[in-house]
Amino acid sequence: MLKYYSLLCLALLVSVAAASSTDQKKAIINLRQLQQGATRPPKTPPPTAPATRPPKTPPPIPVATRPPKTPAPTEAVPETPSPTIAGPQSIAQIVCSNNDFFTLCSYLEITGLYGKLNSSGTSTLFAPNNDAFEKLANVVDLTDDEIMGLLMYHVAPNILTYNNLMMIAPGVVETMVPALPIAVSTGADGDVLLNGNVKITTPDIEASNGIIQVIDQVIIPPINPPTRPAPVTPEPTLMGKSSKHSSKSSKYSSMSNMSYKV
Repeated sequence: MLKYYSLLCLALLVSVAAASSTDQKKAIINLRQLQQGATRPPKTPPPTAPATRPPKTPPPIPVATRPPKTPAPTEAVPETPSPTIAGPQSIAQIVCSNNDFFTLCSYLEITGLYGKLNSSGTSTLFAPNNDAFEKLANVVDLTDDEIMGLLMYHVAPNILTYNNLMMIAPGVVETMVPALPIAVSTGADGDVLLNGNVKITTPDIEASNGIIQVIDQVIIPPINPPTRPAPVTPEPTLMGKSSKHSSKSSKYSSMSNMSYKV
């Protein structure tokens, strides 16, 4: 650097000597300025800040979004049907659904009376339990026809409650066997008796087609069956005016239950 300035000063001195005085003055001024400039340290340019790249903005992190909740499948709750109240069973159904009447049920099915007591109608069944049939089996051996007739003898063609039987006593009730009724009476304790010795142990079991009276024995038809008393025919009543002869003769008449109106 100094070598450069020395050569420069020498060139200026040569140019000053050859130039005019005015030019010399200008040259001297320029020389001094150059000398001053040579002694001054070179200007250090201000440091330039390194070009800084703007910080990279990281790409936005996507917000983790939960997938929409899929509602859990709801199981269809089965509809509970409203309870239906079953109607009463038939006489045959009640008998055959009770183990106490196993023997009676078997006989109803064998003889075909099950269908009769399972159909619509109004009947009363005097129902012996298993013990009652066991007692009978120890005494007599019945044929199928006798069993058929015996069961028909235990069925009345109309509904008879226990109170009805109390009102009938003493009297008779018709059965499915023609001309062979059951005698109805009351015992010393006031209970209803059938043919003199059969008691009703469970009265008035209602069925859709009648009623059941549970009895403690099989009803045996009597040798001389009871008969319903013949209805009494009332004597005719004479209406209107009577003659003197008829009024006199009425005094001697034996028909004391006849009445006359004048």
